Amino acid sequence: MKKKSIKRNLIIIIVILILILISLILLYVVYDKRLEEYNNELIAIQEKIHDNNEYTTCLITPYKSEEVDTLFNELLNTLNTNELSIYFEDLNNNYTLTLNPDTIYYNASIIKLFDTSYIIDNNIDLNDTITFTGDYRNLAKEEGLLKYEVNSEIPIKDIMYYAISVSDNGAHRMLTDYIGVNNLKEYVRNTLGVNLTINENDRFGYMNVTSTNTLLKHIYELLQYDNEYTTLLKNAMNNTYYNALNFDNETFYHKYGYYNQYFHDIGINTNNPYTISIFTLYGNPDTGAKDKVNNISKEIYNIYQTNLNEKEEYCYKQAYN
Repeated sequence: MKKKSIKRNLIIIIVILILILISLILLYVVYDKRLEEYNNELIAIQEKIHDNNEYTTCLITPYKSEEVDTLFNELLNTLNTNELSIYFEDLNNNYTLTLNPDTIYYNASIIKLFDTSYIIDNNIDLNDTITFTGDYRNLAKEEGLLKYEVNSEIPIKDIMYYAISVSDNGAHRMLTDYIGVNNLKEYVRNTLGVNLTINENDRFGYMNVTSTNTLLKHIYELLQYDNEYTTLLKNAMNNTYYNALNFDNETFYHKYGYYNQYFHDIGINTNNPYTISIFTLYGNPDTGAKDKVNNISKEIYNIYQTNLNEKEEYCYKQAYN
């Protein structure tokens, strides 16, 4: 009887051991399968991260679609290119679109942006003042310095603001007297590699759009800093005063110039890093010149946007196909 009991217990133990072994095998199979699934998920995540990195890297790499030049030439075919110069530069994608980039025009009030560049680069005290004489008053605008009394002391920050925001000629004369014509010319030559043609009798001079593009790129670099100078400059340039570049939701830090048949506008797109200079012989901005320049600004933006769209498609294919 005792032997039977021992035998029975032994059988039970063996069965239990077998069941435990089976359970362990099943657990191992389940674990191995889950481990394989986990590894596959991890590989998929790593591949996705790699693809995202590749996509992001592609997006920040300069790109120019073959269609860009075709679209620009189509635009030029609709314009009288004998009375127009254009310089566009995409600062992220490192390409330019130009028309008559070396043609010289009377600079008009575009020159005033060089005044402000000098003030910023030389860290001139914006609270320093200049006496507002009768001669300066004779050149001033109602929207600008005419609000000040003759012989009053005007801070440079106000003079700089009105020189850009409403293109006050009195403000420009005050700044160039303060800076010195020769000092301004030397600064522009040494800093920007541009030769100004101004003199004591003509404070405006002549220029081409290649030179203004150089200036705009320098202004763009200055605007990357956050200080009292750049805040003032942004506020002054972000205006609608004869702004022929703005349209819809696209705004530009800009400076226009107008004298006789010369109407120009140059600027930096505030939403997208590109510069644009448009010099024309279109004449009075109030009788059609401003609208013509505005249409060109829109068309060039559309070309720019086409390139961005094609770049996104290209980068997606590179990363995920």
